[in-house]
Amino acid sequence: MAIVVRDAAQDDLVALMPLWEEIQSDNYGLTVDALIARIELSLTQTGFRLVVAWDGKEAVGIACVALTDVGTWSEAPGVQVSGLHVLSTSRHRGVAKALLNSALASADEWGCAAIVASVPPLSREANRFFARLGFAPISTFRVADSGSLRRKISVQPRRVTVARMRKRTTEAVTPTQLRRAAGK
Repeated sequence: MAIVVRDAAQDDLVALMPLWEEIQSDNYGLTVDALIARIELSLTQTGFRLVVAWDGKEAVGIACVALTDVGTWSEAPGVQVSGLHVLSTSRHRGVAKALLNSALASADEWGCAAIVASVPPLSREANRFFARLGFAPISTFRVADSGSLRRKISVQPRRVTVARMRKRTTEAVTPTQLRRAAGK
């Protein structure tokens, strides 16, 4: 049967669950709420699509397609393909290429000349797939939790921060002081 790609719809949620469970096994902490949010975003946001590849009534692949800035030195916008995932039992059957064809259609529609792919750095198979199609690495995106980064790049030197914390704990009201203040 031919692979058909179309935009995700809210009614697709149940059919997407086997695909989503396989994605979750590689990405701990993802909940179905993330999938629902992406479906809703694709239905309401111009410049963002959640596309699903179908083999009959079975969802066999998924990808996010969005307008993006290609990079600092490029003036033209591009189309970013991220989260591309093909069901393990459906690989090597043209599903990923069908999803990329959908991204190309979006690029044409949005007037973009470049396609950018987000590929997991440790996925050798995915990196080889995109390299064979002519994708070249132009940068590496590294992601950090904002709270962790804030702690690491605080303007205050660590010794000053630690000294402030010690001062707060030594200046804290003791249980004895509390009893005296309460008149006990």
